[in-house]
Amino acid sequence: MTGRELEQGRYRAAALPQGAPPLLQVDGLSLAGHYSDLSLSVAPGEILGLTGLADSGRNELALSLAGLARPDTGTAMLEGAPMDLSAPHHAIAAGVAYVPEDRLTEGLFLEKPISENITMSILDRLRGAFGLVDRRRARARAQQVLQDLRIVASDVDAPVSSLSGGNQQRVLIGRWLATEPRLLILHGPTVGVDVGSKDTIFRIIQAQAEAGMGIVIVSDDLPELLQNCDRIAVMRNGRIHDTFEAEDIDEDRLYTAIAGAQALDAA
Repeated sequence: MTGRELEQGRYRAAALPQGAPPLLQVDGLSLAGHYSDLSLSVAPGEILGLTGLADSGRNELALSLAGLARPDTGTAMLEGAPMDLSAPHHAIAAGVAYVPEDRLTEGLFLEKPISENITMSILDRLRGAFGLVDRRRARARAQQVLQDLRIVASDVDAPVSSLSGGNQQRVLIGRWLATEPRLLILHGPTVGVDVGSKDTIFRIIQAQAEAGMGIVIVSDDLPELLQNCDRIAVMRNGRIHDTFEAEDIDEDRLYTAIAGAQALDAA
């Protein structure tokens, strides 16, 4: 269907560098009603999966790290510097990028051009001496993202609504990669895309990790997590219940860890 061979096993192959200090260090983070006393770390170049049932607290933790749900207590450090989690612009300034799960309602401006959707996260970098956006530079930057992420589009001035779901998702990912983040949080990165686009997105994620970016994938797609992650943290009732090396666990064991007593009852 795609005209090219797709990966069937694990995409993750690169070994993590040893001895490097954590890129992200979270200690004792709590948000009343959602999660409590969470501690975790992400190394440079590591892909951490974060999963659990819908009410496990996984979504709220991701939002907190992106500055969208301010925690009540605890600390987060990025490259050794304290993170201000009180607002999204503080997280972005610190080097965090967050790709939301629903690209249609939370991410993209469907009737605006592809170029505007990609560059709106870096407009300050594209302004000239008089504070106006240099449209030539913006268009060139958008064109580069199309090339790098293999986005199929007739022109960067075409509306995002004219693209397939997979290409729309890559536009959204490209917007946040344009900020050159140190930590990329992807919430359901391949929801609603075809198998060919999944393959392309997975390869993009792997390339960013291999370049040293820390990545957190929040997902309930177990094959997605097992194929792409170094470690997978399973949340239950607002806490991290287990953390697994992704290459050492299978889908059945991961499902049981996520569902807990519900999985045992079903069996």
